[in-house]
Amino acid sequence: MAFSALGAAKRAYDDKKLREQISRIEATVEALGERINEVLLIDVRAAYGHLEAASMAANDSLRRDELMLARGVFARLVEHPVTAREEESGLTSGQVVAIAHAGSYSYFLMNDEVRLALIEAYRCTERFPALGVQLFPAEIFSRDYSAVGRSMVTRRAARDRVRAAHQVTLQKHKESKAEYYKEMAWKVPAAGAVFLGFLAAGVVAPSLAGQAPMRAAGILAGTGSRAVSDVPGRASALHYGPNEIDPPEETELMRQASAESASHRATLERSA
Repeated sequence: MAFSALGAAKRAYDDKKLREQISRIEATVEALGERINEVLLIDVRAAYGHLEAASMAANDSLRRDELMLARGVFARLVEHPVTAREEESGLTSGQVVAIAHAGSYSYFLMNDEVRLALIEAYRCTERFPALGVQLFPAEIFSRDYSAVGRSMVTRRAARDRVRAAHQVTLQKHKESKAEYYKEMAWKVPAAGAVFLGFLAAGVVAPSLAGQAPMRAAGILAGTGSRAVSDVPGRASALHYGPNEIDPPEETELMRQASAESASHRATLERSA
């Protein structure tokens, strides 16, 4: 079933299919992290550009050259994946490697190496099931997982947005807390000095001593932009809504897609 599905895919594979595949990859990558390292997308676009040129080349030598250039990019991404920085949302190294395997799938399919293309499809899905089940023919899996893959990516993108907004809130809370203690650093000593000054003046004018608490409280409450009672509370916890949490049954389906891909890949590798 898997071989016949890829055979049909090979017969229908052209530059339009290549553009559709890179569009799906780009959409998934961008959904999973708006600030992901642009080098990844540049590399993927360049490699698929070579594949597209190879698919349209009339000259066999040019076709081979373009295919090898594409293959070189995908091989490098497998060995040295470019990922988002630690503080950013985005793809893991395993997911970047999966994208490289998706590219190698196209490379082998264009070279009429259906078995090798199938191995690469399974390698991609094993590492990044939510992407693989969208890219490859549903017939190579035990069931059609594509709708689940799309919904998983959508929710992951929603979680990334919530997490990014929460990071902004935490930063604002941190700045507010720092401003509060910076202001208290001069306000509390100033209020203390006024309090002691009025007490000392009370030796000469007793009525002034009675004003000491009120004068000090006025500084603490009214001078500057913050009152001493405006102590910043605890930062809010990160919270995901029901539409941002993966249902357990869909998480299990993606685990199954990954596991069956690993099993099929191992079987194909042993049959070499």
